Amino acid sequence: MDFIEHIKMNRYRYYIALICTIVLVLSTKGIMDESVISMNGDMPKYLMNGAFFYDFFRDLSFSDPMGYAYQYYARYPALSLGHHPLLLGVAEVPFYSVFGISVFSGRLTIVFFLLLAAIFLFLLAKSVYDETIAFFSSLLFVTSPYIVEFSRIVMSEIPTLALLITAAYFFYQYCESDKKKYIFAAAVSLSLSIYSKHIAVFMIPVLLFYLLVRRGPRSLLRKEVIFSCLISALLLVPLVLITLKFSRANLNFVTTALSSKPSSFVAPLSGRFYYYVNALWERHLTLPVFILSLVSIPVSIYHRDRRTIIFFLWIVCLGMMMVYLGWRESRYTIYWIPAFCLFAALTFNYFQTRSWRVAVATLLLVITGYQFVVSFQEKIDFTDGYEKAARYIIDNKKGGSILYSGIIDTGYFIFFLRKHQTDRDLIILRADKMLATSKMNWIIDNRIKKRDEIYEILKNWGVRYVVIEDVESPSRSLEWLRQEVKSDRFILRKMITLKSNKLKTDNVPLSIYEFKEYASPKTGQRLHMDIPLMGDSIDIPFDSLQHAK
Repeated sequence: MDFIEHIKMNRYRYYIALICTIVLVLSTKGIMDESVISMNGDMPKYLMNGAFFYDFFRDLSFSDPMGYAYQYYARYPALSLGHHPLLLGVAEVPFYSVFGISVFSGRLTIVFFLLLAAIFLFLLAKSVYDETIAFFSSLLFVTSPYIVEFSRIVMSEIPTLALLITAAYFFYQYCESDKKKYIFAAAVSLSLSIYSKHIAVFMIPVLLFYLLVRRGPRSLLRKEVIFSCLISALLLVPLVLITLKFSRANLNFVTTALSSKPSSFVAPLSGRFYYYVNALWERHLTLPVFILSLVSIPVSIYHRDRRTIIFFLWIVCLGMMMVYLGWRESRYTIYWIPAFCLFAALTFNYFQTRSWRVAVATLLLVITGYQFVVSFQEKIDFTDGYEKAARYIIDNKKGGSILYSGIIDTGYFIFFLRKHQTDRDLIILRADKMLATSKMNWIIDNRIKKRDEIYEILKNWGVRYVVIEDVESPSRSLEWLRQEVKSDRFILRKMITLKSNKLKTDNVPLSIYEFKEYASPKTGQRLHMDIPLMGDSIDIPFDSLQHAK
């Protein structure tokens, strides 16, 4: 009997342990394989941002952070500081420090945040309802195939989710207990979530509206509420300044969405609502969870269950913001999945008889099992070859500069070079910045007008190796380069055939050529690169890169 009582008293700990075990089983699939990478374009940027912060803190470059960032981008042109939020890159630093710079370390960062999200979702649902609802809602959340998909790639969605759930938990605790420490913790958590993804601002009206409904208008004027708002505002000032200076493209996307002018980035208002509703049941939720939540939401409204207000506001505010902005990207509304999972789990509470509650509990467990199987069997993306090319360059190093032309890759080759380069003496020049100007994988300008200029660039910057994805490019300049490296002025040193489960990268040749007419770089040159996403350019002395520590 004592053992049974012990189990009952510590049941929530066993629930959390089981949930965390499921997270580890699902999210760590293939985590030891460095070729398990996503080719969506953003993942290598987040990995390189982490490498930047790792090197920044290791080099203690606090006296001139801007100069250090420009130098770093010039050497490893795969950063997205400003365009992508900063928090994930900073969060990767401890994992890089312990396990080294690698895809494994980046993925481990995401696993940590999913564990954090699962634990705080359980605590939030337990505070609002009870252990049973907390257990079922957390199970549905961590086995959701869409959540598991993002837990296996290094992007900002899972960290943002974790911090939003944490902020909601602390804020709810404040509303229930009036303890000031909770609202201050909520303010910090919410600010960090916005540093992880700007979209997290949708949670601000959620929390304020909930406080208004829960405690009345006077609660908004309490000292701790005003002070916590000031804390958030002060914490977000650096982010605002960074965004204004280094994220002009993102600002243009937002201003275009808010204007009435049509744009290729913004869908017509008539189709926005349908797009996100369609994404909800096609991608975000499995059909059983979608149906249960669709039934549960009106039932909770009918029963006037005030405990669901915060979750209802969660869905409505995010939905309204995304419908208003109108971007067609389903991952932007991944943040409402926890709320829908809780509503699905709430069906357990709508039945009072033991037999019905057992039946619903069984149903929820069956759905969880179904989601687990689907998520576990889901194929993970992989592309093998970029690291092999980087290792070849390191093992056969000649000269100090490399020209890289990646038509598909947005930074993996550069990341793997940094992973294996202990002395950091190589300089990677991107063909889509030297011969052309790119913006989010689109060539918007050709910087050279004739083929001979390719050789001037190779000689001026001391390029020994040219690494190129041997696929046709829409850019005239990059296509010239692809043709010229096959002439007798180059030697094909190695050709690696990429292997991938993605059609666009499978069987793509990644070729490494040596330039026969290699010469030491000319002195006194300035490296100039236009960065359209930043709305600015980088212009630094090339000599400073060669002689940098």
